[in-house]
Amino acid sequence: MALSKEDLQAINELMNEQLKPINARLDIIEHKQDRTAKKLEDLRLDVAIAERDIRRDIHELKDQMETVVEVLKMNELIPQ
Repeated sequence: MALSKEDLQAINELMNEQLKPINARLDIIEHKQDRTAKKLEDLRLDVAIAERDIRRDIHELKDQMETVVEVLKMNELIPQ
């Protein structure tokens, strides 16, 4: 018992009609996933910038601490 072309087309239309809500939900999920991926990439960039700034601040503090130690040594406030 083979299905006719009209039968197959009717089944196809019914399936398409039943899949419309699923496709709509899938479109929403894809949009949310794209937005989440963008937020994640922005967060990665923010973390990288923060790490760079922290490294720079630590380097500056180290330089300042070395200067303080040298001044204290020059004033004989700490042993050399």
